[in-house]
Formats: sequence, structure tokens, C-alpha cells
Amino acid sequence: MDDAMKQMPALLARVRKDGFLLMLDFDGVLAPLVVRHDRARMLPHTRHLLAACARRGRIVVISGRSLSDVRSRVGLASVWYAGNHGAEWRMGKARGREKTSRAADAKLREARNAFIELSRRYSSVIVEDKKLTFSVHFRSLARSLVTQFRKDAERVAKRFRRVLDIAEGNEHIFNIRSHTSRTKGDAVRLARRCAPTKAVPIYIGDDMTDEDAFGALLRGITIRVGKHRGSAAHLFVRTREDVDTILSLLADH
Repeated sequence: MDDAMKQMPALLARVRKDGFLLMLDFDGVLAPLVVRHDRARMLPHTRHLLAACARRGRIVVISGRSLSDVRSRVGLASVWYAGNHGAEWRMGKARGREKTSRAADAKLREARNAFIELSRRYSSVIVEDKKLTFSVHFRSLARSLVTQFRKDAERVAKRFRRVLDIAEGNEHIFNIRSHTSRTKGDAVRLARRCAPTKAVPIYIGDDMTDEDAFGALLRGITIRVGKHRGSAAHLFVRTREDVDTILSLLADH
């Protein structure tokens, strides 16, 4: 992975010629990671930069949060959105949500109930029901309990791995969804179909679920927040604050 900041002159030259389609995750990219997921907020400076970029190119926020949640936290009508890792979307005239089978819904509900039961043994663990997917947050868990919680969570997860995708993300969170669910990669492909054809596609993410998006943009510009040897992203930035720098450069290009 190369340092994205060193590649910005070349990136900006492409953008000046063809415009840009900028796709970003929310938590850890647009908003700082926080202990309580329900308290995540974009800084006013970041919102100002994102709005400025939206006047120069197409912006899409693609999040694991529900569509209504991420839209309310970004709060910009000029931005397109995808929620639940791509299972819900609002991109111009393309608006909808994934249709799921009764069997898939039943398994997801069964798994959610199993993790809720587990959470009762750990008072600070939160199970976030997002209808099409759910997340298990253990950021507030005492460090001394994390290893045991992971072991207990793994035992629960084994019961459902044949039908559900259960992946640990950044900052102590499990994301659970059906194996057949749409991914952030699907959201990227939809955004590209809806956006101007020549626009340079750029994706910035920081989590394992963003790898699907990176993989969908093999010829685009993919940037991971935090260097990770196994990532499919071509470039990296060291901190979330570097994302603000990129937004500023794109807004002024």
C-alpha cells in the first residue's frame, strides 16, 4: 500500500479532467470512532468540507448503519446514501432496500436473540437491531472481560456460520448479516451506474466491511484509513484527520 497523501497531485490531476465520485464510510472516516456508537458525530469542520465537495462532485456515504441513521448523522440532502452495508440505498432516483426471504429473516432473528441473551451476561454489551442486519458492540466492555466475551461470542457464532456472515470490525464490534445480503461492493457498483460515467471513482474506508468496496474498485482509487497489509485498498492514510485533508483538496481542486 502506498501513502495516499503522496499520490494526491496525480489524483487531483485526474479529478480536474473528469470529475469525481467520492464514496466514504461514516464511522472512523467521516466521524471519529467513539465508545458509544449512538454518540458518533461528524465534526462541524468535516461536514463543511463534505458539503463543499458535494458542490464539486458526487458524494456517497456507504455505512453499516441503517439508512435512516446515517442520513440523520450526515444531514446533507446533496449527498447520496447506502445503509446496512449496502442493503438500503438512496441514490438519486434509485431508492430501495433488499428483499429478504422468510428463512433468512428467521435465521437473522434467531441469531439476534442468541446474542441478546449473551449480552445479558455482559452489562455493557449492546446489540443494535438494524432490521436487515445487526451489530454487537462491546467497546464499553472492561478490558479484563474482552477475551472471555470473544470466546463466548464465537461459540454463539458457530451455530449460524452456514447461513450468516459474522465478522469482527474495528473498535470491538461484530457485524452480522445474511450470506446472501448485499455488500458495500454492491453499493459501489450501484453508485457507479447512477453517477456520471467519466467521474473518477474514489472509496475511503477503514473497516473489514469496506474490503468488499475496495474489491469492487480494482481500477478505481481505494484508500484505507490505517495501513493494513491484507487490505485490497491500493492506498492508505494514517489518521481520520487525513480524510479531512483529502476533502479539502477535492473541494478546492
